[in-house]
Amino acid sequence: MSSKTPEERQGEYVMEQINNAMEGEYPAHKPIEEAENGSMVNDMEDLVQLGEDMEQMKTQQEDEEQGLRQDPEQ
Repeated sequence: MSSKTPEERQGEYVMEQINNAMEGEYPAHKPIEEAENGSMVNDMEDLVQLGEDMEQMKTQQEDEEQGLRQDPEQ
């Protein structure tokens, strides 16, 4: 088990996402004229990226096992 706190692991995850974005890992934003507001994805490239992002997400149980809590209800 990792000796890092949940906050440290979250910070590392955020920095990894920022670095990946800076390296061009993610597709560029579309011009507002092309974007389809109200949709989770605008094209197949967005769909593939969303799928990859969701595969990396942990389940609620996995988060709880690492000491993380859900956000309060909005």
